[in-house]
Amino acid sequence: MLVYLSFGKRQYGKKRVEPHQKRAWEFQAVLKGRIGVLQPTGPEPLQANRLWIFPPGHKHGWIGHKNEISQIAVFHFLTAPELISRLIGKKEHLEIPLSSKNIRDITDLALNAKHHWTRPTAGMILCYEHALMELSLLAWEASRHHAKDQLNDRARKRVDAAIIWYTERMEENPGLSDIARAVGVSVSHLKRLFDEVLQDSPKHILTQIRFQRALQLMSSNDLKLETISENCGFSSASSFSRAFSDKFGCSPISWRK
Repeated sequence: MLVYLSFGKRQYGKKRVEPHQKRAWEFQAVLKGRIGVLQPTGPEPLQANRLWIFPPGHKHGWIGHKNEISQIAVFHFLTAPELISRLIGKKEHLEIPLSSKNIRDITDLALNAKHHWTRPTAGMILCYEHALMELSLLAWEASRHHAKDQLNDRARKRVDAAIIWYTERMEENPGLSDIARAVGVSVSHLKRLFDEVLQDSPKHILTQIRFQRALQLMSSNDLKLETISENCGFSSASSFSRAFSDKFGCSPISWRK
């Protein structure tokens, strides 16, 4: 849910924002000019073409050049995808360089959100959720490109191969030992690769992929639960229903309604 939106010109150099805690996730982008984070310990260097993401409770403010006008877009969301929390990890925040295309995309997101913010419509929630997903995806793609320069390319290829192999054989419900054998590593090494590349366990990632396929199949009312459970590697419709209820808090039948 979007709880705050700001889009337009700012002069943080003349009217800086003092450090204070925010209750929500903050996504702030500088689209023109330069601004910088003001930490309780002092200011950070001014940056152009940047997106910052701060978790709830982080204490910070904003500064700018004294005579410079900047254009910014600020979104505050009550929640953010789990992926963003993992990307931040032990860091205080994320700082992401923006390309010209990124700036155009964020501008469009802000303009669309502002339209709904000032004139609420039935589609405003979808608009805000779309903005959150696009900003989160931008952060994820940026982290992948940054990580590509640092991670062993062979490790990334092994993880990608493992995910592809599992996805193509999901209905067979292969175990970690089967997947590891298919990509030529041990189970323990496969776990290390997933942790290095995705900062997560193979079990969690593959479970997410499994339920993603289930949700996609369930969007078609023509498919029976038995068929869906077979396609996703469950032994029966009942075992699929139990796993689905544990994951989402409702039965597949209720979800479809």
